[in-house]
Amino acid sequence: MAQSGIGLDERSELLYRRLLRRANWQTQELVEVMKWPSSEVVRAMDTLRAEGLAAVSADDPTAFRAVEPCIALPALLARAMHEGHSPQPRPVEIDRFIALHERAVERIEESAGSGGYRHDASTVIERMVAKAERDVVFLVPRYLEGDFAFSRPVVDMALRRGTRLRAVWASSVFHAHPAMVHAQWLAQQDVQPRMADSVPVCAMIMDGAVAVVIDDAREPRVVRSAAELDSLCALAERFWERGAAVRQLRRTPGTPTARRPRTEIVLRLLAEGLTDDAIARRLGCSVRTVRNDVAAAMVALDARSRFQAGARAMQVGLI
Repeated sequence: MAQSGIGLDERSELLYRRLLRRANWQTQELVEVMKWPSSEVVRAMDTLRAEGLAAVSADDPTAFRAVEPCIALPALLARAMHEGHSPQPRPVEIDRFIALHERAVERIEESAGSGGYRHDASTVIERMVAKAERDVVFLVPRYLEGDFAFSRPVVDMALRRGTRLRAVWASSVFHAHPAMVHAQWLAQQDVQPRMADSVPVCAMIMDGAVAVVIDDAREPRVVRSAAELDSLCALAERFWERGAAVRQLRRTPGTPTARRPRTEIVLRLLAEGLTDDAIARRLGCSVRTVRNDVAAAMVALDARSRFQAGARAMQVGLI
């Protein structure tokens, strides 16, 4: 089936656009609204989940939700660049898709009747993590399938942007096998979570400037007041400092930590204004290697210059 400009086949993109209209969808609801055979809905959903554009809902384990475009589409582009997919997603189309979605969300949020839109906790977290610049801290009191705390796309976005990522999980969270699998993956990214006997609040704190607190009913509340932020930041720092490393997550001596693809690092340094020589010294590789990476990135990003490649990578959330 033909691939769209954002890197999906036509059916998968249509289903993704539909998922973005609501918080949660049952498979049968999608069959009815899309007017497709059940097998086609399942096939397209499997594609979206495999590509990180859809996930099981944390609010309803029998339902699915869309991963926000600002998180999912840059990750799709990054994988395509790293793995050399052909044809690759078009950055201009990705940027346009994200911009149109953001404007649609703003219009709906400004309208009086916006109560039915996608304000689930994971969506709020994804939109905010995409804007993080320095530091993101997760406090996780329990395991829920599909929860933001166990989202690889969220982690991937933070790491691509060079954001420091920390997490403190309650000890009971590690008893869930899927959570332990995710923790092992985090350890390979060198961001393994620490363990506390219990964690009193479910929250995400971004750059110490804004936080999202999730209540027992899974309702997200954005925190911006200085007093509450100071209290949350102090709580997070205390739990992080006292949190214990999990023995099972320790890497075997000599086992290398998973590293970000070199092209992403080159693009970040390029966006910072470094020359090829300076990037080569920073990465400990040859100038020729850097130039090859830059040339490949320019092709993938449809950029006419080094500067445009770096700027476009930042524009679409690739770095």
